[in-house]
Amino acid sequence: MKRRLLWFLALLALIGSARGQTFSYRYWFDNNPATLQTGSASGETAIEIDISGLAIGSAHALHLQGLGSDGRWSPVRTTFFFLAEGDNESVTARYWFDNDETTAQEAPTVNGIFDLDVSHMNNGIHAVHYQTFNAAGEGSPVRTTYFYMDELQLATLSCRIWIDDEEDEALTIGLTGDDIEIEAEDLSLGLHDVHVVLLDVYGQWLAEGTATFEVKEPAISITLNDLIETFSYGKDLDFSGVTGLRAYTATGFHKLTGDVMMSRVIDVPAGEGLLLMGEPGTYEVPVRRSYSYYANLLVPTTDTIMLTPTSDGYNNYLFAQRDGIDGFYLAEDGSTLAPGRAYLRIPSTGAENIRMLRMSFDDNPDNLTPIPSPEGEDATIYDLSGRRVGKPQKGVNIIRMSDGTTQKVMIK
Repeated sequence: MKRRLLWFLALLALIGSARGQTFSYRYWFDNNPATLQTGSASGETAIEIDISGLAIGSAHALHLQGLGSDGRWSPVRTTFFFLAEGDNESVTARYWFDNDETTAQEAPTVNGIFDLDVSHMNNGIHAVHYQTFNAAGEGSPVRTTYFYMDELQLATLSCRIWIDDEEDEALTIGLTGDDIEIEAEDLSLGLHDVHVVLLDVYGQWLAEGTATFEVKEPAISITLNDLIETFSYGKDLDFSGVTGLRAYTATGFHKLTGDVMMSRVIDVPAGEGLLLMGEPGTYEVPVRRSYSYYANLLVPTTDTIMLTPTSDGYNNYLFAQRDGIDGFYLAEDGSTLAPGRAYLRIPSTGAENIRMLRMSFDDNPDNLTPIPSPEGEDATIYDLSGRRVGKPQKGVNIIRMSDGTTQKVMIK
């Protein structure tokens, strides 16, 4: 069989060499490294490639690299071509893909070889229909063959990734076109560098780059719509550096007084029911590993739940304000509570007839008993930290009226 030769033009432009210099190149076919061939040239703008061993009547891909003067291989360049059946006297070809002849294109042929434009093709199995024409304009019958189009270029590439100076821990990842995720949970807070080296199918360097990114402390935004609300969250939280917002757990219950002991907490494990106090607004609370454990009477909610007054030997209470008094009130049949909140659960024994529980805060002993509204005023007074007070104090006082409105009063 007569040799079929493919000439690849402008190789010097591919690797950026100057005319007259000697350079090396390598190529392979159809994403098959076993077909790898190498060579060198001097002062040429084209190389001759023997393709007589490739299947006739099939589409093929040629992958080519040149070795630059810096000792590094150029990026892989890929071109697609077709080996037509029949004699080698054809001068032009007409072809189209699948069943859409309206997209037919013409291309010159050399020894029955013509280039294919597949830039618009999707991955998968395709049909190519073609005719070849000789110098007299006589055409061959329409022939059809099938080929599989995959991400030939991407399939030949991979990359090495490492962070900062840890190149000995670099990962080699094949490129698929999807985003690459980098595990950063164990990185310290602050700026880091990620290094990426692009490699060809033989592990040779193609390109490299470095990008800087910042690892910030994770945090959640907690919006307080009222002075006091219940809350729960599925990750550990740290309230130590949060100004104006306090978190409490319910650590005990006094049967005679009907008081629930509320203890302020800073280091909060995931899934704890909390009572939050502060001025209405949005607070950023760090997500930080907790080392604490609490015996807590507040039960978190992860889904919307429906409560009854009693269940499984416990009384269930919801936080509310009624008649100007904040407290935990016995749930009614059909009461619902949204996810991310909390309710109070107290053993029914000794609390059978208690419908409202007052709160006693460990950082505010004066709140052991209900604080009456100011004389002559249908309102409840709080200090700036959200603690209820019996009368206006020096500084900023928050006054909540019975109609739900609030106002701030400065006492000098």
